[in-house]
Amino acid sequence: MFERKELRFERRSILAASQLRAIEKFPREFLNLYFSDFGDGILSGMDYVERDEKIFLTAGILKFNDKIYFSDEVNLSELAKNFLNGNKYFFVPGEVERENIENVITEKFSVAVKNFEKNFNGVEFGNFSGQINFLLPKIDAENLFEEFTKKSRINLLNVKYSVSGGDTFHPIIFRAVLKKLIQKKNKTPFDSALMMQLANFSVATIPAIKIYVEGNGEKFFDGTREDIFKSIISAVKAEWKIDLPKKFLESEEKISTSENNDRRFFIEDDEF
Repeated sequence: MFERKELRFERRSILAASQLRAIEKFPREFLNLYFSDFGDGILSGMDYVERDEKIFLTAGILKFNDKIYFSDEVNLSELAKNFLNGNKYFFVPGEVERENIENVITEKFSVAVKNFEKNFNGVEFGNFSGQINFLLPKIDAENLFEEFTKKSRINLLNVKYSVSGGDTFHPIIFRAVLKKLIQKKNKTPFDSALMMQLANFSVATIPAIKIYVEGNGEKFFDGTREDIFKSIISAVKAEWKIDLPKKFLESEEKISTSENNDRRFFIEDDEF
């Protein structure tokens, strides 16, 4: 059964509790249904910017434990300044707090700094080595893998960006990939396809990345995020090679031989 509700507000009337519940329920249910097959991760916004040598995570929307949360801007550098002791940490959601004020129930949490866990599979906002003040990776670096994994940078490879069917890399990763593809001289058809995808939607799903990598003749390593990122970089570096069929090459060779044999000189002399 399908249904549609329409609220009517009479002039000078007082809103009933049922009307207010209907107003509140619609956007919440719409968001939950629209993003029902999306994995946990960033849905919108929550980009990484650098201002005055500090890194900020901008405001945005996050799907966490199958619920939708709206975030304010977070100063990640300020959070990390008390953890520069040589260990490795990451930014993760803190404990969820629940409060009820005048029947308005609010669930909220802050970004917390916790000890790094190698096989952590939850939502994170980046990890860092607590030895030095970290910076954002440069998307125009010559060696992207080295740039996105070096200790002096915040590591964003494991930040989940929510897409239909699961999650993928954060758009900052794809901005770096797109920049490399734009600079590439001999682009393959798969390079052009990925460029259009990233230009339109900022990200590509992991299955789409697999098609791209294998389409460029490279092996796709479906392991850690670092493995997948290495696969992408290898595919970006791949040159476009056209393998002609053997029969076509043989026919071309015959044509070439025939043309060489027909190159003769004839001298006409009326005396002979």
